[in-house]
Amino acid sequence: MGFRALQRYESQKARYDAYKLWLAKTPEQKQALYAAIPGISTGKAKPVLTAGYLIPFNATGTIVTYIKTSRILHATQGAAVGADVANALRTALAGQFFLTAAGTTPVVISSPKYKFAKLSFTNKDSFVKRVSRITGNTYQKPTTDTISMPFGGKTMADDFDTAVADIKAKTGGANAWKAGSNATVKKSYKFTPEEI
Repeated sequence: MGFRALQRYESQKARYDAYKLWLAKTPEQKQALYAAIPGISTGKAKPVLTAGYLIPFNATGTIVTYIKTSRILHATQGAAVGADVANALRTALAGQFFLTAAGTTPVVISSPKYKFAKLSFTNKDSFVKRVSRITGNTYQKPTTDTISMPFGGKTMADDFDTAVADIKAKTGGANAWKAGSNATVKKSYKFTPEEI
């Protein structure tokens, strides 16, 4: 061990001791400390979901086929935590999901390997000072809300890239969401392609 490492030992010893105490705690004790963080139980976005339908990308045939999934419910967001993020995401994906499967029976995906394409909106703001429950260090942590929702094509002919380009460029779309960032608020988005 070099001299520099030895010099750091004294200043880091309290953190290391706190870390060892954390490792010795039971899962229940760790969960209790997590639950005690101010606002942790009420400060996360929890959108209400309901049934929705998507048109799969690159679909073939003459009859429109829908796939049943979940969507953000319109009427129940109100002033709930994360409501602004949920409402913005739902607006950005308008036309990429449907409330009903008109004229046909929706296909229900049963394969656990299939994953819908998704768009996630994240909003970070209100940086506050917190004390680490693991090391006792103080740090600045933002309030972070991330909401995700699956999407498909507007028509059977759409592919993933076409849908992404439309969602980015439209009024109230993903690019508009990100453009709402400022010195104290960071807004971002992430597209995740489907997995078959």
